[in-house]
Amino acid sequence: MIVGLTQFIVYYYLFQKFGSQVSLNGYLLYLFILDTMLIAAGGYIINDIVDYRADVINKPQKTFLQTDITTFQAYVYYYVVLLFGMALAIFLGYQTNNLPLISLYPLACGVLYLYSTKYKNSILIGNIIVSIFVAFVPGIILVAERSLLFANWENNAQSDVLSILLFYISFSFLVNMVREIVKDIEDIHGDTQSGYVTLPIKYGVNVAKKWGIVLTIITIFLLLIWLFVGNVYIDFRAKSYFLLLVAAPLIIVTQIMTKTTQKRDFSKISTILKWTMLAGLGGIVLISNSL
Repeated sequence: MIVGLTQFIVYYYLFQKFGSQVSLNGYLLYLFILDTMLIAAGGYIINDIVDYRADVINKPQKTFLQTDITTFQAYVYYYVVLLFGMALAIFLGYQTNNLPLISLYPLACGVLYLYSTKYKNSILIGNIIVSIFVAFVPGIILVAERSLLFANWENNAQSDVLSILLFYISFSFLVNMVREIVKDIEDIHGDTQSGYVTLPIKYGVNVAKKWGIVLTIITIFLLLIWLFVGNVYIDFRAKSYFLLLVAAPLIIVTQIMTKTTQKRDFSKISTILKWTMLAGLGGIVLISNSL
């Protein structure tokens, strides 16, 4: 649902001013959003199948395999989602004369499959893959609307939209990287018993915390530079919003990470980071009013 909400807000608030110039008009936009949601859904299903043993330990209340559904049923759901999404991608590619959209679907699904079956059990590689996918949610819009965004560099509206998109892509990647590291720390017990080799398992919780703190500080600096030095006009109300609802929570996250080693605190940090990403999305709505 967050994937769908992200793409809808980006399109509605940043691209509506371009009218019929956008590639994804009317029902095509909703099919595009649904297709991206299916990629995410497929990734979640295969991850739950592969990660079953660790999930039983780390989050038994959120584990449905072997209780609500069988592994076979989960695989059936997975392949149905993949096939339906591929059919949608082909339809969208031909309807918009945008063939790269077709190739991106199997590529994204393949990468998420490799993440769950191979790279999740790795140091940072799995975290980077998931964070790239999270950034890919707004990033795929660059592919879908590249002819519009790169057609006329002198157009201030297009350059502003491109700047906002690039910022949110970078912001999403960094915040999710921190969240992935935090989740690895939170799940260290179950991951250890399942034989995984993540950053906190290999190098210890303190080293993982330092990675998380450094990435959080980088995100804060990126935000401040974009707000006060970037080429997009951002009014006082929008700047205040970002400082209070995005920068401040990130500072709080840094403080908590510095002091704690408790699982419940890392769970709290993960929740704060999720809401911070949504707050960044809300900031796009505010900024769009001044474009």
